[in-house]
Amino acid sequence: MVRRRPGWGPGASPALGRRGALALTAALPLLVAAGGEPEVLRPRKARFEEVGDAVFMTIGLPELLLTADTDAMTSLEAGFATTLTYEISVFRAREREPVERHRVVVLIRGNMWKDRYEVTVDEPGRGAAMRSFTGRDEAIAAAVTLERLRIITVGELERGQEATYHATVIGHRNPIERGLLSGPGGEQRRAGSTFSRWLGIFLRVQQRAEKTVAIKTVPAFYLVPR
Repeated sequence: MVRRRPGWGPGASPALGRRGALALTAALPLLVAAGGEPEVLRPRKARFEEVGDAVFMTIGLPELLLTADTDAMTSLEAGFATTLTYEISVFRAREREPVERHRVVVLIRGNMWKDRYEVTVDEPGRGAAMRSFTGRDEAIAAAVTLERLRIITVGELERGQEATYHATVIGHRNPIERGLLSGPGGEQRRAGSTFSRWLGIFLRVQQRAEKTVAIKTVPAFYLVPR
C-alpha cells in the first residue's frame, strides 16, 4: 500500500517534502470529444512523488469498471478478458501541447480453472506484469488504479512555483479500433493500442469503447526547488 506523503490530501501542507512534488493550484477542466460526444475532463486528486530522477503518479478511475455494471461483471465472471487502456499526458500550465505522453494497457480476466482473477499491466519501459487475486473486487480495484506510475523524468520539468504541471488520463474499457476490419463482413475488432490524437487543449479520441472516463488532475503540482 502506498501511503500518503505530507502535503497531499485534504488539510495537508502543500509541500511533499524533500522527495516530493508540490501540489499548488486547480485549473479549469478541458474538453474531450469521445465518439463525437463532448465530455468535460473531470477534476480528480492524484498523488505525485518525486523519487530519484522521475515523477510518479497514483490515481484511480473506478468508474471505468463498476461492480454495479451487471453486463461487465457477467462477462468477467464468465472468464472473458476485459481490456482497459489509459492515455496519460503531462501538461505545463497554459501550454497547449503535452510535455510527455504514455499509454498503459491493463487486462483483467477471471481464471475459472484456478478460481482466481488475473490482472496484467503493460507499462511503458517495464513490459507486462501479471498479478493474481482471489477476490473479484480486489482485482478490479487493482485494474482501475494507476499506482506509482512513472509519468515523466525530472529533467523534463522546471523547478519552482512558476512552472506548474498537471496530468490528464483518458481511460477506455474494451476500445474498438475504427477502420480496421477483422473479416469479410467488415466487423470492427477490439484493440488495446491507442488511437487518440491530441489537438491543442482538445482531445479527439479516434475509437469507440464500452466506456470512457476522462480526468484532469487537480490541484496542479510543481517541483520543490533544491
